[in-house]
Parts: sequence; C-alpha cells; structure tokens
Amino acid sequence: MLTLRFVRPLSVLAASVLGATACSNVLDVDFPGRVPAEQIDDPSLAPVLVKGVIGDLECAYNNYVAATAAHGDEFETANSNGTGAAWGERGITSDFEDYISGPCEGTFTGFGIQTVMHTARFQAEDIYNRLQAWTDQQVPNRRKFLATVRTYGAYPYIFFGETYCEIAFDGGSAVSRAASLTIAEQRLTEAITLAQAAGDNDILNLARVGMARVRMNQQKWPEAAQVAALVSSGYVKLADRGTENDRRYNKFYGNFTAGGLYVVADELRTINDPRLRVRDGGRGAFNPTIRLWVTDKYGSLGDPIILASYREAQLILAEAQARQGQIGQALGILNARRGQLGLSPVTATTQAAAIAAVIEERRRELAFEGGHRLNDILRNNIPWKGANGSTRRFNDYTGRPYGAATCFPLPTKEVSGV
Repeated sequence: MLTLRFVRPLSVLAASVLGATACSNVLDVDFPGRVPAEQIDDPSLAPVLVKGVIGDLECAYNNYVAATAAHGDEFETANSNGTGAAWGERGITSDFEDYISGPCEGTFTGFGIQTVMHTARFQAEDIYNRLQAWTDQQVPNRRKFLATVRTYGAYPYIFFGETYCEIAFDGGSAVSRAASLTIAEQRLTEAITLAQAAGDNDILNLARVGMARVRMNQQKWPEAAQVAALVSSGYVKLADRGTENDRRYNKFYGNFTAGGLYVVADELRTINDPRLRVRDGGRGAFNPTIRLWVTDKYGSLGDPIILASYREAQLILAEAQARQGQIGQALGILNARRGQLGLSPVTATTQAAAIAAVIEERRRELAFEGGHRLNDILRNNIPWKGANGSTRRFNDYTGRPYGAATCFPLPTKEVSGV
C-alpha cells in the first residue's frame, strides 16, 4: 500500500513561516520569507525552522477546527455548494477531493485536512531530526526548540487518532486510530522530558494537555487524571491567526460567520450558557432563505483559536474521576466552573449520570474548537444527525439526505498511490 507524501519542499517554507504564531522569547525573531534549499542545514536558521513547524500545525488546526465543527452536530449546512454542503451533511468520502487536498489558503473554501495535517506532521519530524543532529553550541536554546517541535509534532497524531477511521504514514500500510495515539503518546513523553529539562513551562503545559487528551482517548483513566492535574491553572495556548494573507485567516469565521455557509444547530440555540455565545445573525445565511445563526466565539478573520487549555485539562480530569466512580470529585470540578459563570450546579447520583454531565460540559466549554465534539460523538457513540433510527433523515434546511460518514476515511489516493 502506497501513501502520498503530503509534504511541501523545505525550499518553499515561506507560507508556514509567515503563518507562524506570535511566540515569546527566543521564537520572536525576524527572518526571511523563504529558506533556500541549500541553506536548510544551516543551524543558525533553527529559529526560522521551528516557527515553520508551529505555522504548519496552526494551518492544519485552523482547517481541522472548521471541518470537525461542520461535520459533527454543532452546525447544519445552509448552502447548496457541492463541497460546502458535503462537509455539513456527512458527505465526506475517501474520494472527496477537498478533504484530501484542500489547502489552508482561501476564505470561502472547504476545509482540507489530509494534506495539511501530513505536512505539519512531516515537517515536525524532519526539523526535530535536524535539531538533534546539531549541537547546543551551534543552536542556543536547542532544548527549548526540541521540546517545542516534539510537542507541536505530536498534535497531528492526536487528531488522526481521534477522528480518522484509519491512517497511513510515510508509505506504510493503514493503521488504526489507536496506533496513531500510541505515536502521540511516545512523542509527548519525549516532549515532556525535553520541556522540563529546558525549563519551558509553556510547552510543558501544552504537552501535558496533549498527553491527558491521549490518555482519555486510550481510556487510561488514572494516567489521564494524573497528567491533567499537573496543568497550570489558567493556562491557555492559542493557535494564532491573522489578516495579512488568506493562509492566516480564521477559516471558521470566514466560512461560518461571514460567509454563512453553516448555521448553528437548533439544539444549541436554546441552551442558556455564555460559553456557547450563540445568537441570531440578523440576516440570511449563504442561502438567504435560511436564517443565519452564529457563534461569537470568533469575531474576525484574525481571531486566534484555543489549541489547549487548563479548562480542557480540568474536564479530562473530571471525566477520569467520573469513569472511576469518583462522582463527588467530578461534580466538584464541573460546578466550580459553572459557579464562575453564574450557572446553577449540576447533580448526579450515578456514575452514568456523572459521565453524561461531563460530556455535556465538554460540549459547552469546548464548543467550536479543537474537534472535541466530534471526538466525543465518536468515542461515546452519541447518535449522529441523520443516523439510523433518527427522526431526522434529512437536513431540515436544505431537504437533502445526510450521508453515512462518521470518522474521516483513509483517502483512496493513499491506497492506490494515485
């Protein structure tokens, strides 16, 4: 079985470098727009290469957030465009071109994730190997760079492991989602050690949130609780966005809010919770006969997206506790947050009820970010829109039937080598 190499040449690293996040300290550097191929082995360019890794992950994550929100149950399609409609009506297939090769660039476009995710993964692996070959004398802050690249490079494996049906890497045969999570676990174990050695608490927290997420998906509940509890209070890591070029646009805002291609699902419109930030958009959607409902979680094309946070870690800790029968502890976490928001406390007298309460709080706290809801649907067997037995076999707004897609399929091109 052959796998397409979804990799941009390093000589055209400009897009990822220019699209990289605003970071602090050693990663705040000025650099040229392109790195010529003959200079790629120059250790003085390490800060540029690390920024490129960050930029590639943020590019992939930007598409992933929008794609998973449309595909899951947070939104409904409000357009008749073939590509746009497919994303919101469970129409993703192994031959769906936008899913396979759609880029980061563009505003009113689809949300390709396969190419950009493999690009982020491969670039992180490649730059990590280059950093390992250099010395501390050649690259000041090399340990910090290694920790950063290893951590960002682990996240594509998390995303593959959460929402893909199966995945193939670097010309290999298809493997399970669990196998991808195992790779993420290995990368994050290394990253945590590197971040601790470098004294980099920002990257250490990012790696710990990622590890807690992996352990949750592996159902390793004691381990998930242990690492989630170590994430610093108030921690937030953002995937940066900007308006200087369309690669940097917040694609969620561009397509959902400004473009009106999708409307917030009916079920979320009546939930009184400030975390959802749902409102009537005051106009028609892309199809003007459909009323536009939006979330204000993103207010412009330049708004960043949360990549990892203390609140996510706390919800993982709460779920781990609930799964182990520690109902009081789990509810304590949920209700502490609800109290901050002025919401009434939730109650549960059984383990099943406590777990359901956590999943509902995840639906609200992590709405419209990170692919969390789609992952929760898949791992908890939450009924799909239009699924068998559902009374909603058709999209109420377009009249079209839902497709059968659940997890994201392995592209035919990877199987055939086309």
